Amino acid sequence: MSMTRSPDAPVPPDQAQQALQCLTTEHFVLQNARAATIQEANQRADLFLTSVSSATIALSFVAQVTEMGRPFILFSLILLPCLFFIGLVTFVRAVQVAIEDMVHARGMARIRHYFVELAPAVQKYLVNSTHDGPSAVLVDKGLRPSPLQYFMTTAGMVGTINGAIAGVFTGIVVKSAFGGGMTPGVICGLLVFAICILILRRFHSRAWAAAEQSLLTVFPGDSGDSGS
Repeated sequence: MSMTRSPDAPVPPDQAQQALQCLTTEHFVLQNARAATIQEANQRADLFLTSVSSATIALSFVAQVTEMGRPFILFSLILLPCLFFIGLVTFVRAVQVAIEDMVHARGMARIRHYFVELAPAVQKYLVNSTHDGPSAVLVDKGLRPSPLQYFMTTAGMVGTINGAIAGVFTGIVVKSAFGGGMTPGVICGLLVFAICILILRRFHSRAWAAAEQSLLTVFPGDSGDSGS
């Protein structure tokens, strides 16, 4: 009867070379996967920004021709929800892509940890983290946790622009429905803009936290989670 080797037991010397080859290949696959996620996020953001630019130009032409009359309002009420939908699905996918990138980064950190276990002398030559804790992605990018970092991400940028679209749409609806000056429309638009950003920010935080909690941390580091 054969005995099952514990997963935490060291790899026998005769299998170390095979394990090294397998993990090197896996590291290469994860590296390509991270590049693919970054490319997809950039392409989706480019598509959204191109749509926003085209819609803005179209709205400006219609505004000049109709002198901001009812046709302009009708055109805006049709165009802006479509633009908001594009931004919303782009935001959700950007969050998913960021989570995928985080998972790949933590997988690569585990492999680097094996390299250090195999040859401890190489540890001082590694600049990326060898721990797969939640901060592994931030360490790899040389970042520190910050509330403002959200707006530097692709999802944060798309969410902010999408909030502005929702605010403009609300302002136009309020102005066309109740008339009067610009003040009520501007106030309602700013309020919707702020609420939209808060909702999207909360969605992003919860999705990221849920993904991190579902991942098992095999090699936790210290509080700084340094790469050395």
